[in-house]
Amino acid sequence: MDFDFRLIVFYTAAQHLNFTKTASALFISQPAVSKNIQELEKKLGVPLFERKGNNLNLTDSGQILYKYAQQIINLYNQAGQEIQELQEGRKGNLVLGASTTISQYVLPALLADFLSQYPNNRIQSFQSNSRSIEEQLVDKTLDLGITEGSTDNRALKYIPFMKDELVLVTNSQNPLLAQLKNPILSDITRLPLVLREQGSGTRTIIENALKDNSINLSEVQIEMILPSTESIKGYLARRNSFAFLSIHTVQKEVLNNLLTIVDIPQLTIERYFYFTHLYGGLAGTPNQFLQFCLRQNFKL
Repeated sequence: MDFDFRLIVFYTAAQHLNFTKTASALFISQPAVSKNIQELEKKLGVPLFERKGNNLNLTDSGQILYKYAQQIINLYNQAGQEIQELQEGRKGNLVLGASTTISQYVLPALLADFLSQYPNNRIQSFQSNSRSIEEQLVDKTLDLGITEGSTDNRALKYIPFMKDELVLVTNSQNPLLAQLKNPILSDITRLPLVLREQGSGTRTIIENALKDNSINLSEVQIEMILPSTESIKGYLARRNSFAFLSIHTVQKEVLNNLLTIVDIPQLTIERYFYFTHLYGGLAGTPNQFLQFCLRQNFKL
């Protein structure tokens, strides 16, 4: 940041009351000190120093300027420090949008760890589906997003964050499991499925994976559409239905024999979660949080 050097020369001279010491402190010549003081006195229209014998003292006007120069320089230094903290992500704001799985199973730990290391930041986090997050990024109501999969939106940059797998699960007491001892791909078309809503990254990935295996969504028996992983798990607990969910979001239920994974050898659905932001780069807290998360090598 540029600053009126004449004020710094005056402030230093007022502290030392000696132009030779002032020149040494500022690494300039004594004539340069005199020149800067004279220019400042000319600009203000008053003398700032007076000589009495070998002593150099401040005039009344000089005393006033010295008092305010202290405040100005202190405020200037504080402003520079806060701007540096903002640029380095040590202090600032972040408005973050994350898809459902990330919000529920990943983000809480990341946010807690980040704020432990960078406590002067303020973060607002919102949960939404991937399509909504992308729209809010374009509208600039979000600084940074974490989405399930990526799209061809040219306004947005996608950075791979972590890998995940979607598996087919059902209620462990589902009588249909007896018919699925050796499941094959075509079985999917006759199973009652629970899906996420339109715009969900999870749903898009499932649709694309099925399409890659020559199964259109129109051939599938969709029993229910629900807005989150937790709502789907709650539904499966009371119905003999099936759903594709992140393997990491059902580990507890599988361990407790509440849900069962149906392994279809011909079908593997893998995906990446992506950090998403507008092209043009990130700065401050949004960039600091992004880099922090990428350093974690985080796995669900």
